[in-house]
Amino acid sequence: MKKIIQVYKGDRQWGSDGPPGFGDFVRGAGHLYELVGSLDDVRLMIDVGQSEYKNVIAQDPLMFNAGSAEQITNATTYYRDHNALLQKLQEFLQSNEAELYISTNYGAWNRPALPEFVRGYLQKMYCFVPEIEKTSADLVGEENYAVLSLRCGDNFFSNQMGGASINPAGKVIELIEQHILPHATYPIFVMSDFYELKCYLSKRYGFRVAPTRSQHGAFGGASAVATDLCILKRSQFNYHINVWANWWSGFSHYTSIIFNIPSMNFRVNQFVKEEISAAGILTVG
Repeated sequence: MKKIIQVYKGDRQWGSDGPPGFGDFVRGAGHLYELVGSLDDVRLMIDVGQSEYKNVIAQDPLMFNAGSAEQITNATTYYRDHNALLQKLQEFLQSNEAELYISTNYGAWNRPALPEFVRGYLQKMYCFVPEIEKTSADLVGEENYAVLSLRCGDNFFSNQMGGASINPAGKVIELIEQHILPHATYPIFVMSDFYELKCYLSKRYGFRVAPTRSQHGAFGGASAVATDLCILKRSQFNYHINVWANWWSGFSHYTSIIFNIPSMNFRVNQFVKEEISAAGILTVG
């Protein structure tokens, strides 16, 4: 049995590539499993054992690996050259090697749906330890709710975003007031990679909010990241605004399609409304 191990490295193990967001990691795992999950002699495993995520995910031993620090550190990262990844996979499958350690965000960011067997696999990455499950449940209460997730970096209070001369604060407020609030049928929980932004919006609109800083996995804080993911996976509807880059979020969008949660997305620079149903039907405009 060959094993392909998708790893999330520890803070000092990434080298010049730097850590990816956890949503990127989940996306890569999903598309790797789509490639090899049906092969009888290949098993895709996940390894977070060198990162702080080992303390927040309830790891299924049939899915999660425990490699050495050396194996994890030496795992090749494929966050830009996906053709190189595909070539490496082909070489590995045709070789006599038993294990391949890699880390990738491989896969399209704009897929509105995933195969059922991939969704089932990735849902195991959202099984968190009891402390995280309880914290998220206490934060949202017993009512149904929606989530508004904003990807901004620290651009919200600047005059530039996404390379465009647009005031990000004004655009976010416009989208919230013209599209999200009129559409929302549930109380909204707000989260963001920019802590000051989510606090500001919580105060302005009465949105619920977690008191912790969450960088969506790229810069540590695994407990806060896991709490956000736990809240996202139980949402009735997910809204996402990206004023930093022109793509749907691996963190928010992939959580939505993994759990069949309908969503609405807005991306810099045009901010056209892109709505995705629970069945994976995309409606634009």
